[in-house]
Amino acid sequence: MIVWNEKVKKSEDIFKAVINQLYKDQINTDGVVEIFNNGKEQGCVLKLFDKYNPNLDLCIWAYLPNDRKINNHIEIIIGKHINCNNMNMWDGADLDSYSFEDVKAREMHNKARDFVIDTITKNLEKTYDISRL
Repeated sequence: MIVWNEKVKKSEDIFKAVINQLYKDQINTDGVVEIFNNGKEQGCVLKLFDKYNPNLDLCIWAYLPNDRKINNHIEIIIGKHINCNNMNMWDGADLDSYSFEDVKAREMHNKARDFVIDTITKNLEKTYDISRL
């Protein structure tokens, strides 16, 4: 039996929850979730594509760092498509990094999910001037 890596699974679970909430809020976006692994860190990247301007593509990485103090710690990195290299790893100095941790895994998951949804919504509002439903 093949088992998913825990780091990839937790990152993927956050993005599944984000995608489900976007559908519930009827926010239509084009994108893909892909796995990254550079030998040190493993996780998922959510790539949201802008229909008209690829410079506005949004990339969001989620991963459990190797050097975390507690197991329920996830890092979220926000960047643009130009910050995503061929191995789906982040690259560049203009990235924003955020940490979420909690003694309860569900609370950490909810905090990270809510942050990613807010980030996507703010980006769409700024780019397309849409109102939140």
